[in-house]
Amino acid sequence: MKKILILAGVVLLSGESFAWMSTSDKGTCGAQFLKIGMGARAMGMGGAAAALTDVSALYWNPAGLASLEKREVLAMHTDWFEDTSIEFLGAAFPVGGAVFGLSMTYLAIDEFERRVADTSAPVGTFDANDSAVGISYAKKLAGLDAGFTVKALKSSIGSDSSNVAIAADAGIIKKGLSLSGKPMSLALALKDFGTKIKFSAQEDNLPSMIKLGMGVEVSPQMTVAADLNLPRDNEVNLNIGFEYMLPVEAVKFPVRMGYKTLNDFDTIDGFSAGFGLGMGSYNLDFAWVPYGDFDDTYRLSLSGKF
Repeated sequence: MKKILILAGVVLLSGESFAWMSTSDKGTCGAQFLKIGMGARAMGMGGAAAALTDVSALYWNPAGLASLEKREVLAMHTDWFEDTSIEFLGAAFPVGGAVFGLSMTYLAIDEFERRVADTSAPVGTFDANDSAVGISYAKKLAGLDAGFTVKALKSSIGSDSSNVAIAADAGIIKKGLSLSGKPMSLALALKDFGTKIKFSAQEDNLPSMIKLGMGVEVSPQMTVAADLNLPRDNEVNLNIGFEYMLPVEAVKFPVRMGYKTLNDFDTIDGFSAGFGLGMGSYNLDFAWVPYGDFDDTYRLSLSGKF
């Protein structure tokens, strides 16, 4: 299995994996739903999650699954723009020194207005959806946490459907480091490298991204994280976030705040915030993520260990 992971990493890094580094053709990738972050905890922290270790690593960096000691599940609902909703369901299962994961993402737009050229009024409605189903594998290897995910993607607009595209994520996390005496982890994640997604004669690259992440445990109550993102279809950007566990007896009550530099807004719309409520092995998390004139978005997720 170690050889398989190394080979998969070489494949991801070869060929066209870094082709966008020498181009200026931005904003042309398909399957944009893959860029919508999953997990209210991570989104409350501004999406700075490449070095975090919880079940949301199914989306951010599969290497984050390698340290899980119990079975974990995550269900998330997102109120997106207009009548768009996003659902995510993931589960991770430690088995024999490794961790296997399953995940599903589904974005749906109901009764979207259909318009044709030279008309100002809608001529009926149509539905659209995007979906991704993934299988993940993670394991501790040579002092690193390593993980790999393979996903099948498909999109539909009205009666038209895309091909089934294949995408892969891979990542590593190095733990046990120190920053000014504080425990620190460093991460590398390669996201959404794979085949093109095609509608009729239109073919689009996937929104591939390289993430360099850092997580620092400033105190037993506070974690600070940062991700440097190198996306295929946009400029280099940074996510920063923190989580603080309030001293509340009998329950866990974390508060979170984050900031992303990739935005075109002049107000507070680079910020995000959230909080959680944990009792025993279960956590309920909420995140508020504004998008300027597009409106605010909200994430609600429930996770559990068993």
